[in-house]
Amino acid sequence: MPALRWGGCVMASTLDTDKLRKVRALMDGGKTEGERSAAKGKAEALAARAGLTLKEALSSLDGPDNSPGNFFAGFDDWMEAKEPGYKAEQARRRADREAKRLARCKELLAEYGSREAVFAPTDTEARLRDALASFRDDSMYGYRGFSFSQGPTPEMWQAMREAVAVPDTVHGAWAAHQAHEARQDDRFAFCPDYTPWEWEEAWASALGWLLDNLPSTTAQDMTARLEWLRSIASSENAPCAERFKSLAASLCSDMAALLDRQAQGMSRPDGGSTQAQRRAAVLDLLAMGAGISDREIARRVGCSPQTVGNIRRRAAA
Repeated sequence: MPALRWGGCVMASTLDTDKLRKVRALMDGGKTEGERSAAKGKAEALAARAGLTLKEALSSLDGPDNSPGNFFAGFDDWMEAKEPGYKAEQARRRADREAKRLARCKELLAEYGSREAVFAPTDTEARLRDALASFRDDSMYGYRGFSFSQGPTPEMWQAMREAVAVPDTVHGAWAAHQAHEARQDDRFAFCPDYTPWEWEEAWASALGWLLDNLPSTTAQDMTARLEWLRSIASSENAPCAERFKSLAASLCSDMAALLDRQAQGMSRPDGGSTQAQRRAAVLDLLAMGAGISDREIARRVGCSPQTVGNIRRRAAA
């Protein structure tokens, strides 16, 4: 029996063992580390819906004889004996987290007007839901041939581009990703067990693919990609080494291309550079937001620190 939805919130129900078996097969036999990691995350979500730990859920697939029951039964008592006051401290932390969550919910109610509005699909989500409807099936990610870690299928990409404005720059993809994550965070505040709909996950996967693979053509793009790298490095589901290597390669390629464009744009027959070219180079370095001093920017570009300061002030105005 699948999990039940109420107001966008998934309520605990009987474990979907059929889907869990498919997910475990990917956990054990996925072709890449990223695919195996994504499958593990999906398995944890399936287990959580049924009120189980991942170990408890997986053990249920092997028959009742191997079921560990409540794996953590007695753990709090054991910790209390080892560290007196442990239970009280854990209770205090839970109470603090819940108080913060409820305070955030109060803010969101003032912003959205109602709980229902928080879970209502955005215009983009509604368009994606309708555009991808013909691809739905009973697979792990809800769409035929779709894998979250690999991104949408070619057919899904086409349908998405016909339905919504798919970003074509890294900084555009980052802005869309931030907007998507902000709405999801709002939903999780009301329902910590919220499970995104298939089209929401497909959009998140698409944006992640774009952030990983689109070429950076400006300093703004490079800054966005660095922010993306920072976000996945600090996420709860630690990304695999394979993905880090891919992103590092993209960043190296971005930097080489940017430096090459600057070198070509700055060159003149007499070996100098025009005022417009120097200004563009200064703006590029300022856009990177790396806290570089005016003096250092001036040294790199070949102008005076005063010129950099003037450009900085005009850009901030």
